[in-house]
Amino acid sequence: MKKLNLFVDAHVLNDKYQGSRTYLLGIYKELLGMTDNIHFYFGVNDTSQLPEYLYDMDKVSCIKYFSRNKYVRLAFNIPMLILKYKIDIAHYQYVLPLIRLSKEILTIHDVLFIDYPDLFPYWYRRKNRFLFRNGARRATHVLTVSEYSRDRIAEHFSIDKEKISITPNAISDNYFTCSNEEINIQNKYGLTDFLLFVGRIEPRKNHIMLLKAYNELGLYKRGFQLVFIGTRSISSPDLEQYFNNLSSEIRNSVKFLENVPDNEMPLFYKNCRLFVYPSIAEGFGIPPLEAYASGASVICANTTAMSDFKFLRGRLFNPASLDELKEKIIEFIDFQQEKSVNDIDLVKQFYNWKVPAEVLLKLLRPD
Repeated sequence: MKKLNLFVDAHVLNDKYQGSRTYLLGIYKELLGMTDNIHFYFGVNDTSQLPEYLYDMDKVSCIKYFSRNKYVRLAFNIPMLILKYKIDIAHYQYVLPLIRLSKEILTIHDVLFIDYPDLFPYWYRRKNRFLFRNGARRATHVLTVSEYSRDRIAEHFSIDKEKISITPNAISDNYFTCSNEEINIQNKYGLTDFLLFVGRIEPRKNHIMLLKAYNELGLYKRGFQLVFIGTRSISSPDLEQYFNNLSSEIRNSVKFLENVPDNEMPLFYKNCRLFVYPSIAEGFGIPPLEAYASGASVICANTTAMSDFKFLRGRLFNPASLDELKEKIIEFIDFQQEKSVNDIDLVKQFYNWKVPAEVLLKLLRPD
C-alpha cells in the first residue's frame, strides 16, 4: 500500500487552551499510533514548543511556517508546502488556503457566530461566514465535533449532512489519574479555596455572569477565590468595566491566568472547590468533561451542545439566569460531586480520542 502524505495545519499547537488545539493534540496523538502507512507533516509556528511525542517518530515531520501572519500562511506558505512534500490530503481548522492543491478535510468546530450574532463583532461575523461557507462547500469532507454543530453547519451552508462526519472532542487519560504529588498549584499561584472557570475570554463564554454571582453571593467574604484560566480572544468591554468597578478586596480575590502548562491543568480541576461553566453557546464544551474526570464538583450551562452532558444531570443551569446560577453555586459549593462508576465509564467510553481518530482514519484510508 502506497504511503499517504498528510499535511496538518497545526499552528494552534503553539497556542494555549482553546478547543481546536485540544482537538488536534488528542486526535493526532491517537492516530499516530494507529497506522504506519501515513507520513504526517505538521505545519507550526514554532518547532521548539511541541508535545514530545511529535519529535520521536520517523513518520512525523514538523515544519515551521516562515510567517505567523495567517493570510501569508494560507495564501503562500501552505500551498508551497503542499507542492514541496507532494501532499495527498491536507487537514485544516475552519479556513482553507487560497488555492486547492490536494484533497482537503476541514474541521469546523461550530458556527455559533451565526446563531448568536450579538456575541461576536460585526467584521468577525462577516469574514467568517464567507470563509467557513466557502471552505465547507469546497472541502472534500467536513468534520465537526457534535450532532448539534453538524446540523447547524449543514443548514447554514446548504450542504448535505452526509458530507459531514462527527469527530467528537474527548479527554486524555491523565485527567482521570491526576494527583497532587508533583506540583502544589496552591503554593505556586497563591491559591487557597477557589472556584474555577476554564475558557477563552470572549463574550459568549459568559465570564461576567460568574463574576456577578461571585460578587453578589459575597463568596470572597468566605475566603473563596475565583480563578479564570484562558487567553483573551474577543474584546469583552462589559467584563472589564464590571471588574474594574469592583472593590479592591474583590479584585484581589479574582485571578486571570494565561499560559498554564498542560501538566498543571488537571491539578487546577482537582483542587478547585467548584468548577463553573456558564458559557452561553458551545459547539461542544471540553472543560466540563476535563473537570469531571479530574474529580471536580461541576455545574454547567444547559444550552446548545452542552445539553448532551447527561452525566451532569441535576447540575445544569440556564446561563441567561443569574439567579439560577447563584442557586446552583449555593447548592453545590459545599458538597463534592457524587459520581457513579457508570457515569465515569460513560465518559471514558464516549469521550476518548480513539473514537474521532478512527473516523478520521477511515476518511484517509477508505479502503
